[in-house]
Amino acid sequence: MNDREIEIKLPFEDIDDAKQQVASLGAEIDKERHFEENLVFDTESGDLRKQGVLLRLRIVGARPGAPAPATATLTFKGKVDLSGGVRNREEIESTIQEPEHLIRIFSNLGYYPIFRYQKYRTVYRIPSVPLEFCVDETPIGNYVELEGEIDAIHDYASKLGFRKDQYVTESYGGLYLNWCEKNGFKPANMIFP
Repeated sequence: MNDREIEIKLPFEDIDDAKQQVASLGAEIDKERHFEENLVFDTESGDLRKQGVLLRLRIVGARPGAPAPATATLTFKGKVDLSGGVRNREEIESTIQEPEHLIRIFSNLGYYPIFRYQKYRTVYRIPSVPLEFCVDETPIGNYVELEGEIDAIHDYASKLGFRKDQYVTESYGGLYLNWCEKNGFKPANMIFP
């Protein structure tokens, strides 16, 4: 949307219910359901994590049998500000032509994949509403991510039946660590079986 990531996640038990509720708001599919492979990079000593920033490579459509060739986006995410009940931080993205070459470049510079996570995402939009509705299916649960202007986030979260105290502002990495702790699993990567 711009150089800021302003978002929340809303948990849903049933993915079909999530899609139906989003569509009932008048939202239409902007990007069909697709597979995303995400790699988070850092140094061995965790220099980026210590600064509170994130460097991620997202590869879309890399799953075997995907209908189109994979595309990739490199994202830098700045420190998180949780004011206003939403997750707000700087976000800079760039399209990458050859992700395998970038991974090698990062490795030569001392940045390695420290966390891998996967999800299926369907993106919805409502014309003239400054908001993206991302319906995410992950190995640890289903979420509707609302990303855009703060007022629109609050308005449409309410229309979906959520109060501010039900917002999830944690990253998928943080959600995964919480899930592992709750379910007695040793953290590794958040991937489908």
